[in-house]
Amino acid sequence: MAGKILVVPDPDRTAYLPPRAARARKLILRRRLGLGWVLAPALFGVVILVAGGLLLAGGGRPGAPWVRVAPLAGLDAGGVTAVSAPGNRVVVVDLRGGGVRAFEAAPGPSRCLIVASGSGFARPCTHERWTAAGAPAGKATAPLRQVPTMLAKGDLYVDLG
Repeated sequence: MAGKILVVPDPDRTAYLPPRAARARKLILRRRLGLGWVLAPALFGVVILVAGGLLLAGGGRPGAPWVRVAPLAGLDAGGVTAVSAPGNRVVVVDLRGGGVRAFEAAPGPSRCLIVASGSGFARPCTHERWTAAGAPAGKATAPLRQVPTMLAKGDLYVDLG
């Protein structure tokens, strides 16, 4: 045994790095790891699975303050559609010009909807008119308030806050 040094690992250590494995950085475990070493990765795996399940269950739909107004397929493509929203509100959806704009309007008489009128809007039964930006034009008393819109999973959502 000339020229070789025998390294005896310390029996109190859990792991050691033998001289032959030093280049590869392989640790040699001398005893079993405790139950915590098995439970910790399993717990992290469960947390990741639960978080992923909750994310998928939401389906990419926005939460509050966004309110679902209507499916996009149910709206007049290239036109104006008035739909009712929670809290006795009326949302006017404008799909003209390739974009999506939404306005909150004061509720009018039943069956008296806001429709397209040129580049603006009108409520024919009460003779109210608004510009394309929602400002009163003519007899209209209150402006149409533009609200933010979001499309998610084929549905139109608005923020009425």
